[in-house]
Order: sequence, then structure tokens, then C-alpha cells
Amino acid sequence: MKRKAITSILLVAVLATSLFAGGAKETALTTKNIRIAEQVPGLITPGVWDGQAFSMNSSIYEYLVEINTSTGELDPVLATEWSTADGKQWTFKLRENVLFHDGSTFDSQDVKFTIERTQDPSIGHLKKQDFEIVASIETPDSHTVLINLKEARPTFIYQLTDYNMCILSSDYDYGSLGESKPMGTGPFIMKQMIPKESAALVKNTSYWQAGLPKVDALSIYFVSDIDASVSMLEDDRVDVVPFVTPVIQTRLSKIDGISVISPYQEQRFVAMNVDEKPWDDNRVRLAFKYAMDPQNIAKSVTQMELGNGAEYNETPIMNMLSEYKPLPLRERDIEKSKALLAEAGYPDGVTVELFYASDHPFGKELAQTLKELASPAGFNLDLKGYTRDVYLSQYWLNVPLSITGWGGRIDPSMLLALAFKGGGAWNESHLADERVDALIDKISSEIDPDKRTGYYHELQELFYEEGPLLNVQVPYLVAISDRIIDYRQPLTMLPQYKYTDIK
Repeated sequence: MKRKAITSILLVAVLATSLFAGGAKETALTTKNIRIAEQVPGLITPGVWDGQAFSMNSSIYEYLVEINTSTGELDPVLATEWSTADGKQWTFKLRENVLFHDGSTFDSQDVKFTIERTQDPSIGHLKKQDFEIVASIETPDSHTVLINLKEARPTFIYQLTDYNMCILSSDYDYGSLGESKPMGTGPFIMKQMIPKESAALVKNTSYWQAGLPKVDALSIYFVSDIDASVSMLEDDRVDVVPFVTPVIQTRLSKIDGISVISPYQEQRFVAMNVDEKPWDDNRVRLAFKYAMDPQNIAKSVTQMELGNGAEYNETPIMNMLSEYKPLPLRERDIEKSKALLAEAGYPDGVTVELFYASDHPFGKELAQTLKELASPAGFNLDLKGYTRDVYLSQYWLNVPLSITGWGGRIDPSMLLALAFKGGGAWNESHLADERVDALIDKISSEIDPDKRTGYYHELQELFYEEGPLLNVQVPYLVAISDRIIDYRQPLTMLPQYKYTDIK
């Protein structure tokens, strides 16, 4: 057991008013409180965290490094230095005098525990496949960690920016307490949580970084309906609403004191399940692609022109990334689409259920646009929309055709193994292609950046010809009160509220 700090961390009761789903216009005894409307989360324990509750978890937990929103470079957090000579052995020097919220000291055993936990079969860790490459972890002293890999991974450090790789305490029972009492080293401490309703976070007065956080509290309300969240913002009951749509952006543009910002783009993957008919036949996949109209999709879904706020391709790589290879946009050809369907054994067309999250931005618009575009070619899409928590927990990964919101990754190889390699935890298309797997392995292990880019290009060409994917890239929009100062959220999707202030 690690030694507890002599001075225990007190959960100061800066929130006097109780939280409720409708938000609060005033919070007594709190000088600075940021109020946030988030989507209803599913699982929030790191390792199985399904990507909801970003504002909450990113404020409670921390990582070895983080992305600088201005430069895009890595900044030190719990690690102060890192190095590798060959991409196979990585050395990390850790920050001293850091405490977990329960008063225990942060040290190298916590980093070792966090990484080894990815391989615990009882957890079902979403990063298990990516961290199978770890051969051993050495802790020569309390603030040095040596990670030895089985093979070279020149971009391995970026795996540690994944939102499920926040550093956990080796002494804390996350299996029992992770869903009800999340605990890390972050700038805010969980004071109270009402599942599916709200969470109250208070300033970590023992936080290691002097002068941070700048506010006293975060009040987070879990709201399933985006329109209800926006109404709360309009009524001055919350200050921040993520995941808004262009329609809402237009509505809010007429209101003084509210702005809509776009920190980055995110992706909507239209995934065809190759384990099920009709998508097991590449001719059907090509027929679906030829029925699409990228310009129409961009305009109908985002109200933006293609290339000016919205992007489209048929690969897993975002257009904004250096690894992206521009490939010709497939011109819409309904006759060719019909011919391919007939050749595949569907001369009278085919009916397929399309599942999506109805409350997630751009979901309804994209589903309806796909249905209208695909219909003349003989695809009858039966739309199945559910709230995102229900969609992710009950349908995703087990349906024939789906639309899923995917955040970008600063290093796209992080996403490839998770979503497109055989056996990947989030492989929604059920792809198990030896050629794809081999290219993903080459991308992960290649030290020469030019060769690695070449493998990325090969992968994209393969997806273009045979892949089960459409990648519609949309702006990630956040509506905020003009009282909010210095809102930061990098491509890792993790809001950095420790830097944020409020007027």
C-alpha cells in the first residue's frame, strides 16, 4: 500500500445548492462555477469508458501527456520527460509531489498498474489490443518508468493520449467504485453524482499545477435532448453545450452573449457489416458508394460546402491529417449501382436496416440523406434511430449498417487497430482482412516516416476499392456563453477545463 499524504484532501462544500436536471441560475457560496450540459453517459470507468461525459472525466483524471491546443504538440502532464532511441524502449520521468484525490501519492507503480490493467481479462479493456505490444514495464525508482515493447512503435506515446488511458491509482478499487466515485489526480474532485442526471465537481485545492484550476466548481447536467440543453443555455441555466448542430448554430447566432465554436472536426462512420448480407459482397458495397453524392451529403447534413467545413472520403483517415491520401471522389452513377446490385444477386434491390443515434449531431440528417440518395439505386434503408446511450449499449457493433460518431486521433494508427483490425474491440464493420491487418501492423511498427506514410496510402487505396466504410467529416460545435474564457479542447476530445475561467 502506498503512503497517504499527511494532509488529507478535503472535499470543500463550495456547492450549496443541490443539482437538478434543469440547471441552476445561481449557485450560492460559489464565486466561479461553470455549468455544462452533457449527453447522458454510459460507462464512465476508464478502460470501458464509452466516450460520453468528456467534460466530467477529463476534469477528474489526467494523462502522462496532453495535446497543446495552440501548437498540436505534446505537453507534459504527469510525465515531465520522455524519450526513446529505437521506438522499442520508452523512458518516462514522472512528476513529483502529485496526489490522488484520496490523498495517496502518485508514482511509477500507478503508471505500471494503468498499463498492465489493459490486459486484465476481467475488465474487457478497450485498449487491450493496442497494449499487447508491451513486453514488460520496469520501475527503477518511484518516478521513472521504462516501457519495453515487443516491437518498435515509433508513435507509441500517442497511445497514451487515448481517453481510456488516464492514469489510475494502483491502490483504488475502480471495479467497485469507478462508476460511482471516479477518482484521479485531476484539477477537479467528484463531490456528488446522481447517475444519468448530474455531477458536482469541486476544485482540487491540492492540485500540483500552481494557479489551476481557475474556477471553483463544475456543475454538469446530463441531458438526453440537445434542444433541451440549448434551451438551458438560452435561459442562462448552463454555460457550455457541446455537440450542437449547424441548425442550432444558426438559431444561437441571433442571441447576444452566446457563441458557437468549432475546436476540430470529427467523423461519422457509415459502417457496413461484412459478416451479414448484403455487405459480405464487395459489389454491393461498391453499389452503395456509387449511389452517394458527396457534395449533396455535405450540404444536406452540415449546411456547409464540401471542403469548407465538411469532408467526405471512403477511408478511415481524416482529410485534415498528413497521412491522408486524396483519392478521386466517386461520381454518382445510379445505373452502375443498379448493375452491381443485379450482378450480386439483387436485381430487385435490397432492404437494409440503418441504425444511428438520433440525438447525436448530424445523425438524423445523415441517415435521411443516405436513404434518399440510395433509394434510386435500389437500396431501401429502414431507419432505426435511438438515443445515443441506447444505440451504443444495445445495437452498435451488432447491426448490418450503422452511423457512429468517431472522434479523430492525433495519430490515426490509434484508431486503426481498435476499429478495423480483426478482433478490434470497436470493429463495427466486423472486418477481418489479412491485407488490412498486415498494413496496420506495418504502420504501427515502421520507424521511417516516409515508409509509414506509404503504408497509410496503401491502406486507403484498399478501402477505396473494397472497404466497408463511408467517412463523413463534420464540424464539432460547442455553444458557450460569452462569459467563458479560454475554452480548450484538442483533437483527443478531452476538454481542458483547468485552463478555463469565467467572467
